[in-house]
Amino acid sequence: MSKRFGRTGCVRMITASVLVLLPTKYALAVDGIALSGSGVMSAGMGGTSIAFPQDSTAAADNPAGMGLVGSRTDFGVQVLEPLTDFDYGSASNKLHTGKVYPVPSGGANWQITPRLTLGVSLFGVGVGTSYGRPALPIGGAGVAQSSLQTAIAAPTVTYRITEHNIIGISLALAYERFSANGAIVPTDDGALQPLPSHGVSNAFGYGARVGYIWQPTPAFTFGASYASRIRMSQLAGYENDLLVGGGGRIDIGAQYGAGIAYKIIPGVTLAADWLHMEFSNTVIGSAQGFGWQDQDFFRIGAAWDVNSRWTLRTGFSRGNHPIRPSVVAQNLLSAMPVSTAVSAGASYRFNKTDEVSGVFEYGFPVTVTGDGASTGFSERTKTEVVGVSYGHSF
Repeated sequence: MSKRFGRTGCVRMITASVLVLLPTKYALAVDGIALSGSGVMSAGMGGTSIAFPQDSTAAADNPAGMGLVGSRTDFGVQVLEPLTDFDYGSASNKLHTGKVYPVPSGGANWQITPRLTLGVSLFGVGVGTSYGRPALPIGGAGVAQSSLQTAIAAPTVTYRITEHNIIGISLALAYERFSANGAIVPTDDGALQPLPSHGVSNAFGYGARVGYIWQPTPAFTFGASYASRIRMSQLAGYENDLLVGGGGRIDIGAQYGAGIAYKIIPGVTLAADWLHMEFSNTVIGSAQGFGWQDQDFFRIGAAWDVNSRWTLRTGFSRGNHPIRPSVVAQNLLSAMPVSTAVSAGASYRFNKTDEVSGVFEYGFPVTVTGDGASTGFSERTKTEVVGVSYGHSF
């Protein structure tokens, strides 16, 4: 450790980082708490999907969208590679992490009657970080690493109440697996003490989602959706140390948004979304946790049906950054999300029922330099995402 960053600096850093849980569904992301697009098709349009559902992952963004995708099943995976550097005190005090994380998604939907559909969307994140060494050279400190996988199933029903109006309702059933190692906290006398790892802990949670689609003409669609906070059970073993500020739970905050889609010419659709993500009522947004602020994202995308075989997509997503300069130190072991990304994607249809889709997304580098209690800390990150999916209509 550099002599320019002594014990006092270490204590300040660790005090500001009492909760050093590593990336969760919130902490490692492209757009806020998750990937830009829950499915590969929407990811190709920068995540734009509230008014433009394309496959059976639609309930992740707007439950009512399942009323427009027909009978089909989908399965896909997006591979996320975030590269994060964390500096504290001097250039010689640097931590680096860069791993690859597969993020699966999928779903199935059945058109029961012209008015009614039943289906389920599956989505989530599997993330983690390992700096390859302890965060500080403290006796007994383990390698700074952690992992949390969050899987969400959203059973969904939609009903076409009139020719132009669809409503949708989903449950949100979540399962978490969490583990952390290498946490270091200050004691009452100012000394530094490593915390033990409690191994892998499991939690379950629930929430609800509601959505609306208005399609007054074949060319124009308006959508709106709301997802409640998903309340998770306690992660056993961590409720008295790492997660004490959140009651031993890692809840998923509420989110809501609205979008429009317009077919400007046959085969070409433009779409735009506004999405609000809340962290204030979770450990991620608490002063004892990461101190993230709520986010607002604006997303635009385009889809071009080139012919009966090919569809091309592109998109752009931008939002305010959740990590303020004053809380950079609190996010020492949190892989920082990016706030601006561009994407390109395509689908190829083998026949009338089977198709394969792909996406590439680039998250522009972002740097947050600390001030106040985080003076001397700096965090930089960028991301790349590659994904592929298969869809079958029936």
